[in-house]
Amino acid sequence: MRQTKERIDTAYKEMNEHVGLKVVVIESEETKMEIKVIATDMDGTLLDPRGQLDLPRLEKILDKLDQRGVRFVIATGNEVHRMRQLLGHLAERVVLVVANGARIFENNELIQAQTWDDAMVDRALAHFKGRECQDQFVVTAMNGGFVKKGTVFTELDKFMTPEMIEKLYQRMNFVDEFDSNLFGGVLKMSMVVGEERSESVLQEINDLFDGHVRAVSSGYGCIDILQDGIHKAWGLVELLKRWNLKPEQIMAFGDSENDIEMLELAGISYAMENAEEAVKRVATKSSSQPTVRQVFTKF
Repeated sequence: MRQTKERIDTAYKEMNEHVGLKVVVIESEETKMEIKVIATDMDGTLLDPRGQLDLPRLEKILDKLDQRGVRFVIATGNEVHRMRQLLGHLAERVVLVVANGARIFENNELIQAQTWDDAMVDRALAHFKGRECQDQFVVTAMNGGFVKKGTVFTELDKFMTPEMIEKLYQRMNFVDEFDSNLFGGVLKMSMVVGEERSESVLQEINDLFDGHVRAVSSGYGCIDILQDGIHKAWGLVELLKRWNLKPEQIMAFGDSENDIEMLELAGISYAMENAEEAVKRVATKSSSQPTVRQVFTKF
């Protein structure tokens, strides 16, 4: 879907100041007509290393994008509760593609959800039974997040503040046993296995389910288990249909394996400096910034 952008070889000039962020200005007349959606990952991309967001700066950026008719989409493996916590009043001004594409919110209202087949839920729960606490196994569902009692999350301090971690624990439903009747529809499953085990667990899951679900790295030793065909790009395609736009009109930013389809879809895509090598290979551009410090504001 991605198209070569040779016509914008002189399109970029960096400026050091604009609402406190580094900005890239686009001068190409063709690009002025094309980019209508900016889509970005959160952890490792838009957020700082402590998992925080500068809301006053983001609000000024959204003001500029609104003036140009550009939509701002946050595409993340996180669920909507954490996004609302981070964004505050700005949640109504962005579009949220959460749970890696399984749910879409516009104007802070749910517009679409895609849940797992019940038989596949039962099969996955049976496979991971007995290792739920060890692997910090989470079921993200329409009725909230579910974990087994006794689970302790060990990697969150790498990308979340203590306050955010506390609120995460408060939101989770700790249960004696997983039961599909609790969920109201499963959006995704996830695990925290550490970077040293990540590759072997990814292989295990992807070999097991005959292509009906797939596992991808979401960074920091975390793994997301998704329905086949449901990912961030799927959510963006649904939005493009709704808005009557084309993939070439997207500019996307990401850093992890669960961003790959989104970056492949977008007309212009940036891999963060800290991105996995597989992500850098599919992106059309590479950012020298550790997080998103480049926002396109002049079209």
